[in-house]
Amino acid sequence: MNESLSTVKGLSASPIGGPESHPNVVILTSGVSGSSVLTGLISRAGYWTGACTHKKEYDTFENEDLIQRNLDLFRTANFTGNYTMEFCDDGISSITALRGRVDEGPFKSFVETCQQHRPWVWKDPRLWLTIRFWKDLLPLSDCRFILLTRDLRHNWLSSIQRRHIRSFGSMKRYELAIKSSIVEFLDSNRIGYLHLTYEDLIVKPEQEIGRLNAYLGTNLEVADLAAIYHNSLYKVPRGSVIDHVKAWLIYIKNYSQRFDLVEKAKQK
Repeated sequence: MNESLSTVKGLSASPIGGPESHPNVVILTSGVSGSSVLTGLISRAGYWTGACTHKKEYDTFENEDLIQRNLDLFRTANFTGNYTMEFCDDGISSITALRGRVDEGPFKSFVETCQQHRPWVWKDPRLWLTIRFWKDLLPLSDCRFILLTRDLRHNWLSSIQRRHIRSFGSMKRYELAIKSSIVEFLDSNRIGYLHLTYEDLIVKPEQEIGRLNAYLGTNLEVADLAAIYHNSLYKVPRGSVIDHVKAWLIYIKNYSQRFDLVEKAKQK
């Protein structure tokens, strides 16, 4: 992607001040991109992540109510696709088509609740499917968008270790399709955005946190990232020989169960 698209397009950063002066943040990404680390970092600048956030073996910093509203959209649109493994263009279309056809009260009420706690940060891997529905309900002039991506090789390693068994090529098609869809949404709506990569944030934290601060008007420091990221900074995540070996052993052991077989079956 052209680097000129990865910075602010026609938007200026908010003035540095208290948290109340900061714009809201919407993070658009796929599911294994390091977005929990980025959201946790942003939360340290006073951003509201919700009354309750989704917990796995770690805090994802995903607003539980946002997750529920997105699941409501899935159900209403009768969308049952495996969005964590498959790019779902039909799902995007069916969810977007709900605008003006469903009771938007609960969704407007949720946005109003978030605004009462502003600045807030949204992160949910379902947003790449639902953001076109949310667009007209959000105070766009008071929001900043971040596109977060990850090195495809490291993304594949993380996916395999989470037992998302698929070939590198299958994963690459999925990730690039999501990225293209997000960029198309942002560009077609003339929405400025900041493009960050997870590896750059971890390996070059001063530089990337500086870009984030300039975009949001925040005063985040490397110490804030270190408080959220519990591995070593300045080292590529999932970049060790051990990580590579573990992933390949898992992949080989489960080769016959890989997601690629599902893709091939659908193409027949």
